[in-house]
Amino acid sequence: MLSGMRESTTIRVSSGARNDLRALASQDGVTLDEAITRLVRAERQRRIGLSLAAVNLDGDERSWLELSVQAVHDDAGG
Repeated sequence: MLSGMRESTTIRVSSGARNDLRALASQDGVTLDEAITRLVRAERQRRIGLSLAAVNLDGDERSWLELSVQAVHDDAGG
């Protein structure tokens, strides 16, 4: 394998899913690999959010969490 190249594999998806993924990747100007990586990360973040939403936080904990969310948002250019 050439330096900088990732190992690859084949996955089976419906043609509709493939087309939707290609459209998302194209809109964002990224490869299919990057689009999948972003979608996986977003799903992990969604699950973390659901877990956090189920926890009773006191005022200080909630404040720290909100500051952390704002910092991540700012770092992401949001």
